[in-house]
Amino acid sequence: MMQVRTIVIVNDFAFINGGAGQIAISSAIGMVAKGYRVILFTAVGPVDENLRECGIEIICLNQYDILHDPNRIRAIIQGIWNVKGKNAFEKLLKTLNKTETIIHFHSWCKSLSSSLLFISKKQGFKAVITLHDFFVYCPNGGFYDYKHSKICIKKPLGITCLFCNCDARGYTQKIWRCVRQVVQNRVLHQIDDVIFVSISNLSTRIFQQKYPKKNSLLYRVNNPVEILSSLERIPVENNKMYLFIARLSLEKGIDLFCEAISQLGLEGCVLGDGYLLDVYRKKYPKIKFTGWVTGKEKEYYIKTAKAFVFPSKCYETFGLSVAEMQSGGVPCIVPDMNAAAEQIIDGETGFIFQTGNLESLKEKMRCIEKMDREGLIRMSQQAFDSSSKDNYSMNTHLDNLVNLYNSFIQR
Repeated sequence: MMQVRTIVIVNDFAFINGGAGQIAISSAIGMVAKGYRVILFTAVGPVDENLRECGIEIICLNQYDILHDPNRIRAIIQGIWNVKGKNAFEKLLKTLNKTETIIHFHSWCKSLSSSLLFISKKQGFKAVITLHDFFVYCPNGGFYDYKHSKICIKKPLGITCLFCNCDARGYTQKIWRCVRQVVQNRVLHQIDDVIFVSISNLSTRIFQQKYPKKNSLLYRVNNPVEILSSLERIPVENNKMYLFIARLSLEKGIDLFCEAISQLGLEGCVLGDGYLLDVYRKKYPKIKFTGWVTGKEKEYYIKTAKAFVFPSKCYETFGLSVAEMQSGGVPCIVPDMNAAAEQIIDGETGFIFQTGNLESLKEKMRCIEKMDREGLIRMSQQAFDSSSKDNYSMNTHLDNLVNLYNSFIQR
């Protein structure tokens, strides 16, 4: 019986810069520990030092990501069809046995492009694509109208989509993204040996509604969650801080968080980086901005939280930080149109507010403030008890992937 021996992980970045990168790199490290040969194919460095230390084979093209390439003509061309990436990927695949190799795509739209998908089909390899975002259907990857700060319900690449100036960087960028989407769709729709991986009910529903190739295979594999090192509930009843953890951009709701904290006169702390960091640090001097933190430093701030606010205005595909908070018993306040709402029992383990609505968010924060000590302990304990730690553990994630890989390779 054929078994997977080699896993090629495709990710734009060779370091953790968001949810997709965190899953790609942490699962790569986990697969090596299980004895598999793991090759990380990536474009943008620097390479995370943990990867080299654990024995992962790394192919890094040392290219720019599209946004930061000083040569804009090169960026435009590379973003649609990365020729260097295509050639290097083809060279790699020619050295591998397709009967025992799985190619797992995590991200390719920031630098690598769909040219790698084309090569995997050409060489006859089976591919797995995790739906960390919505780039397999939506030109800007988020089903989000950045100009009007609202979720988009238009048909991807339909007439109303093409004429909608929804891109954060302008309509010219939107048209370029549409061209890229057309090229990518043409490649994707020609691939038969591919399985898509959903990470939430919302992710599954949107795939079923929006992906045009209706006979495509879709499986659910939960993302692993970075469970807090302490197995005890965090005593949130002794804390005053409301916590925000995300990239500092408007679609992530940093404006809602800061305004709610400011207007209610509460203590707030922001963990994250982004183009709005300096602007918001000056605008809201009473809120603490730490920049991006990880490991023990991040855990320190989590243990000072009274509640966690996840005010993202877009769909998201899961909400890793919400699951992480619940593993420590930190009550979460999340938006109703977001996949993170699947993790919350409203009024019992946290609160659900109306997406993008400042007054609704403030009302839920007031609910936390009005709780007596016993009520807050009860909500925290219910969040802690309801946390599906086993379902979201790295071991469970890796086991589920291995089962999927092996069943796929034997088809």
